[in-house]
Amino acid sequence: MVELLHNPNSNKSKIIPRKSAPQPQKEISIYSLNESNKTKSKQIDGVTFDTTLRIDNHLKNFMKAMVILGYSSTQQNGLAQLQKTFFESLTESEQNTLTNQIQTLETGDANKVKSK
Repeated sequence: MVELLHNPNSNKSKIIPRKSAPQPQKEISIYSLNESNKTKSKQIDGVTFDTTLRIDNHLKNFMKAMVILGYSSTQQNGLAQLQKTFFESLTESEQNTLTNQIQTLETGDANKVKSK
């Protein structure tokens, strides 16, 4: 088995030609890396993008009726009105809790967009 691994007929030595060591065009310091990262990093605090929302036909019909009857110009505006009305009906403590939760979710969305 060893004879298969070491072929006595191959006396050729395989020499890999080496090139000279590469020289950097510009030297940098650790401080310049931190400065360039600050300028290049994306500062995203909030993002807005379209999403899909799965709702049943009763909620969809409710939103359509709001638009047809003129309570809102679009279904999205109708949902925003409902959101505002719901938020105003909460106590101050509940509003703070909801605001904190929304801010956490918004930060997660911003981080997802920032990482792309």
